[in-house]
Amino acid sequence: MNSDENYYDLFEESLRLIQQGRMAEAEEVIKKLIEVEPENAVNWMSLGRCQLALMKLADAEHSARKALELNDKMAQNWNLMGCVLKSKNAFTEAEPYFRKALELNPKDFTSWSGLSTILIGLRRDKEAEDAAQKSIELNPNFFEGWIAMGIIHLRQGRAEESEKAFRKLIEVAPRLPEAWDFLGMALSAQGKHDEAAAVKAHAQTLRG
Repeated sequence: MNSDENYYDLFEESLRLIQQGRMAEAEEVIKKLIEVEPENAVNWMSLGRCQLALMKLADAEHSARKALELNDKMAQNWNLMGCVLKSKNAFTEAEPYFRKALELNPKDFTSWSGLSTILIGLRRDKEAEDAAQKSIELNPNFFEGWIAMGIIHLRQGRAEESEKAFRKLIEVAPRLPEAWDFLGMALSAQGKHDEAAAVKAHAQTLRG
């Protein structure tokens, strides 16, 4: 097997492992890809995504910065850095990375929802709501926009609207325990305590 074939096989294996959610194994395979092509920004970005999923935040930040160093024209690289900083609760630092990602790709719904999430953390709810709405308009089947929208409504005292957003969240991510937790919060805020208890119990069953 020549080196090109070996590289292609490793690349295919990394995609398969990521699709299966086997991030630790994918991380090791992508490191092998980087040994072959250390100047490939996509490999560094993919490595960072795996490390972020594994909550290896220092490693993910190193990979994201390397990806940006190699290619600062890829919106995904700016998005990754924003996501890493968001996971570190460094909301102020994350904002310019999401905004740069959106400058490069205004239709990136994940950057709109990421921006919304950090704006919630910065208590800039009107901007956060606008960003969440943009994410939902671009892809109503992506869960994070509905989470952000539901949280904003709940914090603004709009519990009924929050419930609607979280029910949409459950439609797109029915196996996500947090979706049911959020719905329970919106129901409790309306005094629907029996319904809230039922959905919170369902969240626990999803966690096993």
